[in-house]
Amino acid sequence: MDKQTTILPRQIMARPIVVIKYLLIGLIITLLSGCATYQQEVHKGLSLAHHGDWKDAESQFKSALDKPQDKLLYYLEAGALAQNQGDYKRSNQLLAKADILSDTFFQENFKNRAWALLSNPRQGDYRGNGFERVYISYLKSLNYLALAQQATQPIKKRQLQDAALVEARRIDNKLNEIQAQEPSYKELDAKENQAFYLKALDWLSGFYTRGHNDKYLYRDDAWARYLEGIQYEQSKDYDDARISYQQAAKLYESGYAKQYGLSNITAERAWLDTIRMMRKGGDWSQDDINRLIRQKLSPEMQKTLKDYQKGDGELIVLENEGFVPAKSELSLQLYADPNAYSLVLAPLLANGDNQQNDAFRWFTMVYADVNPLNLIANYKAGGPWGAFGGVFTKRVILGPAVWKQLKRAHLDTLLTQQFIRITVPYYPRFTLDHHTPQISLNGSDIQTTSIRMSSLSDIALQEQLSNAQRDIYESLVRELLRSWLAFRIANSVHDDTAKLILSLVGQVAVFTSSAADTRNWLTLPAQIRLTRIPLHPGDYTPQYRINNKDFSHDKIVIKPDNITLWNLRNPY
Repeated sequence: MDKQTTILPRQIMARPIVVIKYLLIGLIITLLSGCATYQQEVHKGLSLAHHGDWKDAESQFKSALDKPQDKLLYYLEAGALAQNQGDYKRSNQLLAKADILSDTFFQENFKNRAWALLSNPRQGDYRGNGFERVYISYLKSLNYLALAQQATQPIKKRQLQDAALVEARRIDNKLNEIQAQEPSYKELDAKENQAFYLKALDWLSGFYTRGHNDKYLYRDDAWARYLEGIQYEQSKDYDDARISYQQAAKLYESGYAKQYGLSNITAERAWLDTIRMMRKGGDWSQDDINRLIRQKLSPEMQKTLKDYQKGDGELIVLENEGFVPAKSELSLQLYADPNAYSLVLAPLLANGDNQQNDAFRWFTMVYADVNPLNLIANYKAGGPWGAFGGVFTKRVILGPAVWKQLKRAHLDTLLTQQFIRITVPYYPRFTLDHHTPQISLNGSDIQTTSIRMSSLSDIALQEQLSNAQRDIYESLVRELLRSWLAFRIANSVHDDTAKLILSLVGQVAVFTSSAADTRNWLTLPAQIRLTRIPLHPGDYTPQYRINNKDFSHDKIVIKPDNITLWNLRNPY
């Protein structure tokens, strides 16, 4: 009887330990296999897309994005790939679903967010970002324009052109929403351990707000407004076209071109089209037009303006080239510096390969200690070498008062006894294609100028830069909470051997399941090049050659004062 009473409590105590251990192991397997499957399937789909195998790529993305949290991303990828297949109606159906979800996900539910907090952000709903929401309407408008060109009945053609204009106006509304929106991460909640979580948010909120950089924000889109001008011109609403072209011109020259590495010719091209609409509208004096020509157009662009003759039509080629870069994952080590009352982050990098070099450059560019407060703290902690070493670390200064709270929660012990991994997304370096396209009509080469009007790759990069401090802030809170929970579970066990095993299993589970959200809309083009060719009315068979790749179009009929749009998708 005495023997039973000594053994039975140990058995009872061992059972929950075993259960928790297997739950943690199961969590590791589930998360790691899920992440591995996602990465493999997505890269297979992207590889197919790079070769122009749009249909097979769509099937692969469907397999990769079959989780409920990836539903928005699936509609985005499938919608773009359907357009590339020429299935414009289905593309719009898919993009319409994405449009609804991109708005819906701004109100996140507690259950979804709490699970992402306790596991990793890839387990939460993909929400997209501002510029992706804008380019849903951009692609939808191009679909409507393509359907309008296929329409044989004038009424149907006009209806489809009007639908394209509706999407262009929705771009305006979305850009206004982006300007007014200020997302708050203090709305994140976790009822379990809420007191600790709220403290962590409070400790780290200053770090988050100090790092925010407004100059990378996606505020407006000159190219989207220019496309609106093309649509108004197609519909012969010349005054509205003038307004849109002029808005685009002012945006390009006021900072949009500089921010995204575009040529100043972009503004000139938009001013040229503004002037053309002034002439077609008929409400402007010749003196006003001539003044604008002298102020805004170079001699070369003035020569281009003279190529537009009354009664001519026009072929517009939009080359959507390449793909936006895919995000990668940067791993950091978090440890405590009690002497300086601060937390320190240092990159975990292997030696040698280019991706690791890019990760380190990203860290030093975005996170490294270069502000005076952190340099002083590093100097006090380690002398002159400590200040220099701050280039390779990121210090979160908490101060004595907060450090006392941290000690009361036993986080100082946690940070000195465990290896805590923080993960954030980043973009590796990329280069845009700079080849000059050559266009031929009916077999004869023509002289024309193609202009890179938008770089979605640079927009995506700067969008990530603007969110970088938010990402590291949220990752710090998440990993501190997860590590603290594992630490508390292990320390609640009184058997030393069981505590050691459970502590090890918990550390491995937290370390291996740490992940950054590297999802993004991968089938968007890297850049958009514009070629406008005024032509006499007649039949033409255009061909487009770029970087030893040839693209052809069926015979087109150019009519007086009409625009024919060729939306060319170049995957190479």
